[in-house]
Amino acid sequence: MNVEHHDPDAVTEAELHAFVDGQLPAPRVEAVNEWLRARPDAAARVAAWQAQRAQLRALHRDVLDEPVPAALRASLEPARSRARFGTGGAARWALAASLLGVGFASGWAVHASRAAEARVDAVATAAPGFVREARLAHVLYTPERRHPVEVGAGERAHLLQWLSKRLDAPLAAPDFSALGYTLMGGRLLPGSNGEARAQFMFESGRDARVTLHVSVLAAETASAAANGGERAFRFATEGNTQTFYWVEGRFGYALSGEVARSELAALADSAYRQLALSGTSAR
Repeated sequence: MNVEHHDPDAVTEAELHAFVDGQLPAPRVEAVNEWLRARPDAAARVAAWQAQRAQLRALHRDVLDEPVPAALRASLEPARSRARFGTGGAARWALAASLLGVGFASGWAVHASRAAEARVDAVATAAPGFVREARLAHVLYTPERRHPVEVGAGERAHLLQWLSKRLDAPLAAPDFSALGYTLMGGRLLPGSNGEARAQFMFESGRDARVTLHVSVLAAETASAAANGGERAFRFATEGNTQTFYWVEGRFGYALSGEVARSELAALADSAYRQLALSGTSAR
């Protein structure tokens, strides 16, 4: 990507990669967002990077935590009986061990990829309760033309203050403008047991809508979800509605939409990074 060197606020390609990886220092994040908003071509390329990163994380994060197969570990152990071989024998042993290791590693990579795909394409019934709540609310409110939200984006500060008070936790709404989506507003929702939930709705220039559903989970529920690996992105689908969801601390997040999976993944990754940087505090 060619960066304009005469621009005093120029953003380097290294900064763009750091932005995508969530490694950019907080003071530069807003500057990069503004830079991208003024450059649709650059924003599109960054969105593609974000989509690729989110998909890789969703596919392979859990697999990295799986134990390495015993056969692979054994193939990489040093020879325990080198003394029984001559110099030539030791060389032959090393060669055989390395080839064996490559064979096992290749087989394990195939297994890991297939296992990850099976987990990411989990059926909807395996999703936590807040994900089902999010999907139902998304399907109910996104078709609305006159009243899609309770409080519009023009009252953003009031919206965040109101929802934060009702959920008894500081909330934030991510900025998706660099990805072509603007905040429409939000609303208060009931959980399955009467708990307060929040929904933020976003719309693209193509009239596509996505919603971010925010739940404040009970301590035991959040702990169980974290222990179960829910901190990583999970993916669920039902009908035409797709959802990326994750748990961060006490918060359960679910981003739903009827858009391309890669596009939804980029939005989910952006939301994850922004909310983590903000400490889920209202901005």
